Amino acid sequence: MINPWSSAQYFDYEKLIKEFGIQKPNNYFNFFMFRRHLVFGERGLEYIEYAVKNKIKFNAMTGLMPSGQMHLGNKLSIDQIIYFQSLGADVYIAVADLESYATRGISLEKAHETAVNEYIANYISMGLKPCKIYFQSENFDTENLSYILSNETNMNELKAIYGLTDSSSMLHVNSPLIQAADVLHTQLNHLGGPRATIVPVGVDQDPHIRLMRDLAKRFRIYNVKIEDGKISVYIKGSDDPKNKIDMAIKLLSGHGYECNANYEYRAIYVKNSSPEDKIKIDIDLAVEESKINDFAFIEPSATFQKLETGLKGGKMSSSVPDSLISLNDSESEATRKIKHAVTGGKQTVEEQKKYGGNPDICPVYELYKYHNSDDKYVQRVYDECKGGVRMCGSCKTEAAENISAMLKMLGEKKDESLGKLDNYLIKRSS
Repeated sequence: MINPWSSAQYFDYEKLIKEFGIQKPNNYFNFFMFRRHLVFGERGLEYIEYAVKNKIKFNAMTGLMPSGQMHLGNKLSIDQIIYFQSLGADVYIAVADLESYATRGISLEKAHETAVNEYIANYISMGLKPCKIYFQSENFDTENLSYILSNETNMNELKAIYGLTDSSSMLHVNSPLIQAADVLHTQLNHLGGPRATIVPVGVDQDPHIRLMRDLAKRFRIYNVKIEDGKISVYIKGSDDPKNKIDMAIKLLSGHGYECNANYEYRAIYVKNSSPEDKIKIDIDLAVEESKINDFAFIEPSATFQKLETGLKGGKMSSSVPDSLISLNDSESEATRKIKHAVTGGKQTVEEQKKYGGNPDICPVYELYKYHNSDDKYVQRVYDECKGGVRMCGSCKTEAAENISAMLKMLGEKKDESLGKLDNYLIKRSS
């Protein structure tokens, strides 16, 4: 079971793809995390590709857990968010202060301080443009929607997904619904209505993604399916479907589709369609449906990134401070941690020269791979290690210089970034 609250590290990504039905991304997005397969999987990413190709507004959503320092491992989601923002996404970021209280006992006041100083200031310094950042405890839309979503699930489902037990606190039980509301509320009508929405996450968050995609589907009136290579649309409910069918046929006919209606089976059959039309029809119908359904959500899309290995091996963890580099670490502290990191090198210099190292299991090499956008440079580091040209000591020194330069840049921008908070933080909605 993949557990969002576990400290386990995941390495067998092929197994995860096979067992959980995760898709491999294509080569459409020209971003280093895609090029290097650091984004190893996705759900529904074709909706984002469609939105970008057709210049349709879409959302990019992520959250932050204000329970400790922002480190290199949780920088990766923001790298993607900034990339999708450059493609035209409207960005939303939720500060999970309610979840941090539920699962880690952190006060709302402490969560606010940590979020601003450890995370948001760094986001802005990294290049995030003005967007909508809010605290779960201060967002009425999230509170209200999480309550509504709770009517569409039950304890048996949550136990199966998350391994919750009868002794789990109700706040812990509710936290997945709050996360689902964080993502889905960005599609409410007063915020722009139904849109494709991308959520970059580590694979440990896939249970949340699966739940929110299922919840989004349960609220839809129009269910778009591919049957025998054609598009069929089924209308949910037990009421007379005539008005809803006629409304959909009018829309689809206006877009050049020929439709047959079956009122008895609550169905529309789109004759001159192909599987490639599914996304367009689904998005168009969701927008039309939002006129009569406040919760006409498009299933959110997700990218799954490989989890960066901790400097001591295993998962980066705040409980093991030397396993990670905080973005607020001093240059000297970061250098010390890197110098003491485990590597994929051989026991002696002679063996390293003769047999080469193994960058594929090396946390120091990952500092290059995950945090430097120069493909040629990163490939050279890899080849030199494998070929026995690069020694671990000098490689650590070079990595430390690169990371220190980044930390210095972030530190120099911090005061300026904190002065821009009003362009990012949104006040309590009501």
